[in-house]
Formats: sequence, C-alpha cells, structure tokens
Amino acid sequence: MRHALSVTLCCISIGALAPSLARAGSGFYLSSDLGANFASSLNLDGTAYDGPSDCDEFINPLAPSLPECATQGLSEWVNDMGTAEGILAGVTAGYSLRHKFPDQLLGGVRLELEYFYRDSEYNQTSALAGTGGSTPAKLGGELLKAEDRVGSVTSHNLFGNLYYDFFNTSRFTPYIGFGIGVGFTDMDYGSLWARNPDPAAITTGQGRSNAAVIRRNLAGTTSSLQDELNDTLFGYQVLFGVDYALTESLSLGVKGRWVNFDSFNDRVVWDPLRSHPPNRRRDGSQPVSGRLKTDDIEMFGVSLSLKYHF
Repeated sequence: MRHALSVTLCCISIGALAPSLARAGSGFYLSSDLGANFASSLNLDGTAYDGPSDCDEFINPLAPSLPECATQGLSEWVNDMGTAEGILAGVTAGYSLRHKFPDQLLGGVRLELEYFYRDSEYNQTSALAGTGGSTPAKLGGELLKAEDRVGSVTSHNLFGNLYYDFFNTSRFTPYIGFGIGVGFTDMDYGSLWARNPDPAAITTGQGRSNAAVIRRNLAGTTSSLQDELNDTLFGYQVLFGVDYALTESLSLGVKGRWVNFDSFNDRVVWDPLRSHPPNRRRDGSQPVSGRLKTDDIEMFGVSLSLKYHF
C-alpha cells in the first residue's frame, strides 16, 4: 500500500508540474490518471516436477535402490481465485494532430506514451479444485490441506496508445483508443500441503516392504512456499472516455480501459518439501521445483484524467 501511494503522489506531482515543460499551442500534452482497477478471476495451473512421495529418500530410505524412483515424475493441479480490485494510477505524455490539421479528419488523431501502475488485491486462499494422479483420493484423509493463496497482483506498465478524438462544438470531447505495451508483473503466491499427523491415515507406500516406515516418516509433514513470482508480459488495451475542457489548456475527463496480457508463468520451489530441503535425495540431488501459470492477467480500469495541453 505504501508503494502504491508513492506512485500515486508521483503521478499527481508530474501532472501539477506540466505547465512549465513546453510552449503553448505545440500540440503536446501531459496528463495524470487516478482510479481503480477490477481484475478478472484467476485460473491457476500448476506443475510439480517431483513424483510419488515414496520415491523421496527422506520418506522412504529404500527409494534410491528402486528402479521406478530413478527419474522424477510430473504432477499437475488447478485452482481458482475470485475477482479482485485495487488502485490504478498513471502518467502520460502525448501529442495531438489537431493543431496541424484543425479542420480535417486527421486532426482527431492523438499519439501517447503511457506509464500506469496497478495493484489488484486478491488476498484469497482456495483449496485445490483439481489435481492429477492419486492426490484426489487422499484429500480429507492423508492430506488435511492442499491449498493455494494469492495476495496481490501488481504491475508496472508501459504502453504506446493511438487515440481518435471526436471534436464537436461543446466542451465535451469523447474518444476511443488502442494501445500495445508491456507489463512487469508480480504475484504474491503461497502454497501449503499438510499431511495427517496420524500414520494410520497415510495411504502412500501401500504394498511396499517398508510401508510402516513410509507412513511414519510422511505423517505430519508439510510442503509450503511463500514467494513473489514475477514475469514480463506483453499486452494490449482498448480505451474510451470523454474529456471536458475546463479552460483552453486544462481538461478533466473520465477514462475507461480493458487490458489483456499474455500468460503469466514462473518457477516455484517448496521449501520445506515434506518437512525437509527441496530435493528427493539426502545428498542434495534430484531437486524438486514446479511452475505456476495463469492465462487470466486482465483487468478493467476506470480513472479520472487531468490533462494539460501546451
């Protein structure tokens, strides 16, 4: 929240200093935006490069000698988070062709370089909606918890925008626009898998010669992580709004936008993994990690926009 406030104050300050930065009638303008974003629900797709827990030497001391445990397996899970909302703030520098082509169709064209910051506060914890392998049968028995948590999704975004202004005889100027750009995106992510402390509830290792040892070693173990994941995403946005001319140089408007980015994807590491370091062998070999992906990094934003036209 402190970071979001700093960005907001910076945007307002730049807007306030705009009059001193260019000569009048040049076609250039600066603007600042402040508003809210409404982010879509998240569908999380997770992949773990691990394998059965009884191929973990910390859990099953015989694992290194078992042919089926020589390589790591792959397991997958999915989860869902609801929608979120938060702050949206930005600054732009633009150029309007109106002064070059005052009475022509081309005069409605406007070009803009925009920076905006968004902070979408999910703050949600959700039990796994689906998993692969034998995990579903273990939920509620061997597995007491299997859940994901998403805190906030934030991004610093840099876009190039193309607008068309619909000029008329009133003080109101409606417009539409389209932009492409990049978002440097962070996600506060957590994961927790907790097993039943009662060895009798553990079903992993059934049929093994040392099943009792596996049950005892696995009971009560946890796998958890809490990390800030990040990715650089390409995106596009559709913009629309209306400006109201307060003076010849100053206008106040309302801007709406829909922004869509490509898939967010980053590596995750559980530490501890089943209550031990994140690898399957006591010598530190066969490290275990995974990846988290979501295709739903999109949002709708609405903001007040203050423009100073030079």
